Amino acid sequence: MYMGFKVGAALPFVCLGLFCMSENANWFEELLRRLGLDALPTYQQILESMDPLSWTLVLLLTGAIILGVFFTLNTRYRFHAFQEAEATPEILLARLKQDPTYLTPPSIVNRLGADTTLLLLEHGDQITAPQWRSMWNRVREELLGLLSSQHAFGPIYALAHYYQSTDTQEPDSMRIRRTALIHKLGQRRQLEPGADGMVAQLRLVRHPAEQLGELGFDGPTIWLENNDETMPIQGPIIQMDTVRFDSVDRASVSLLIQRTPTVGGNFSIEMEKRNDMWVVVGEQVNWAT
Repeated sequence: MYMGFKVGAALPFVCLGLFCMSENANWFEELLRRLGLDALPTYQQILESMDPLSWTLVLLLTGAIILGVFFTLNTRYRFHAFQEAEATPEILLARLKQDPTYLTPPSIVNRLGADTTLLLLEHGDQITAPQWRSMWNRVREELLGLLSSQHAFGPIYALAHYYQSTDTQEPDSMRIRRTALIHKLGQRRQLEPGADGMVAQLRLVRHPAEQLGELGFDGPTIWLENNDETMPIQGPIIQMDTVRFDSVDRASVSLLIQRTPTVGGNFSIEMEKRNDMWVVVGEQVNWAT
């Protein structure tokens, strides 16, 4: 009963809607008739009315549409393929080996990953061209900082390989010294000779209980028993103090890098042990002239 009442009440509105639709259809048909569009020509009539000029325009339009579709699809495919190749770590690494500023350091780490970033670090340290070094030093410093700020195994392992200190059987003091040396000089571990041609020396102040080892410095390496032991400065020198252990997994070491008798700097490098690997986590610089 109630449902019947609702349908009956809505019936006038339905009829009104149908009437309006009919009126609109009649008005649209009248408009087409007045414009002469109520009787569209057939395909046969269109073909019979075509003259040579019309056929020429149709052919040109058709050719333009085909060429447009072809070049659109072809260009999109080429750009897609180029972007796919550009995104591969191998292509990016090759470009960065030519220009280390091609990407920002955060982008390098994000897009290459730790292992490929390690390859870039190893490659960059071997190039001695002045133009490359001027670009590379800043990039290298930021890359090392970004990797050391991560606690994941991949970045830590990559840094340990870069610092050539993955041998956990080697004494910690030697691994820390080698890490500090490579951190400051790169994997070549070389300091340019002085103006008089004198080669650089590495002087290491050792603790009496410290075991001696090889750090791979490109030049003479001299071990000193204490800071009071003095030697004449002949050419550039790097002097590294004893390793200070704040705890079993935190240590620091100080270096003096003196390129000339009047120009040099003191560096205090702080390290942290992660996954049995020593990582540089901080550095304080005190330039002296």
